[in-house]
Amino acid sequence: MKNKYLLFVILMLLMTLISGCSNNEGDKYIGKWTGLENPDNPQSYIYQISIEKNGDNFIIKRKVSNYNEFNPDRQLEWQEGEEKTESATLKDGKLISGNDIASISYTYIEKDNSILYSAKGIYLQKDDDGTIFENLKKQAADTLTKYWEEHPMINKTPIIDDPFSKYGKTK
Repeated sequence: MKNKYLLFVILMLLMTLISGCSNNEGDKYIGKWTGLENPDNPQSYIYQISIEKNGDNFIIKRKVSNYNEFNPDRQLEWQEGEEKTESATLKDGKLISGNDIASISYTYIEKDNSILYSAKGIYLQKDDDGTIFENLKKQAADTLTKYWEEHPMINKTPIIDDPFSKYGKTK
């Protein structure tokens, strides 16, 4: 009986040891991330990236959105970006998508819990609850509204690209 019990304990310890050595390095990438294309300009594009694990690979969903600053009515108009999906693999501690000729890397930065998105040099902050996204969106709205107030004549006249309407000629 003692031998069976001892064998069971050794087997459980061995299983714990093996499962503890599995590669969970990529788990730090999993979640939602948000960043501003140009941190000095709140009106710049807001990047939203979602990373999920899919077996040994990762699925990355990316969306780029902003306010339409050229709205002639000067009404805040949020332009939701189209979601793009890509697959990535973990190589040397980085998520890599694409191929050898054109690849994009996502590098986790431990000290501030952020990701560097190499395609644009954008730092993304962990944003699982959407708070960072909402704050950036509000900052962009406030900045754009203030800009319109300070520049009342800019963008007030619509741009006419149709030469027939512009010069009063019929088609």
